[in-house]
Amino acid sequence: MEVMCEKYKQKMDSADAVCRHPDEYCKFRSSCLIHFMEKERTRDERRKKEKNNGD
Repeated sequence: MEVMCEKYKQKMDSADAVCRHPDEYCKFRSSCLIHFMEKERTRDERRKKEKNNGD
């Protein structure tokens, strides 16, 4: 699936979608699918790391 950055009109694959301008203001960020997916991926990676360190 492809997702699109609304601010810059850039398409990218959803599997490796990341915000290419995370430090810039974006009026679309609160409803941005790319930002949401990146945040979820980071959260999942952190949980896996914490789980592996706890074993």
